[in-house]
Amino acid sequence: MASIENPTELGVEHLLHSVKQLSPVELDEFTRKLTEWQQQREASIGEAVDPDASDAEVLASIRANLLLPKKENKRYWQLRRKSDNETLSDDELPEYQELVRRLTILNTKRLEGIAILVQRWGKSAEEIITEFGLKAGNDVL
Repeated sequence: MASIENPTELGVEHLLHSVKQLSPVELDEFTRKLTEWQQQREASIGEAVDPDASDAEVLASIRANLLLPKKENKRYWQLRRKSDNETLSDDELPEYQELVRRLTILNTKRLEGIAILVQRWGKSAEEIITEFGLKAGNDVL
């Protein structure tokens, strides 16, 4: 397999060209490792909410899923403003889409936790969000 001399110049097309040069066995191994990496990455984006967890654990899970990490959250808002102003470049679009995808996962997990508390406590989602300060910066509620 070819070695990479300058990793700072790697782009999608360059990577795809390299992948196309792999033997069938190497391609299978690459695909397996890429899939494992994607699954690990997905698992690291917020923790799933255990419906049998205590109220305190559910609240902790909701809080863990409020925002992207600080640097990524800042970048998301930069790209979102550019998108809103229709100044997002073609190069920035995939990064923005990935951050939106990750934020969607966080929101889904956070709202799953809120739904658990709604059922347990008989309060509205809005009441729970307000009472416990669970509103993320991108909430629609």
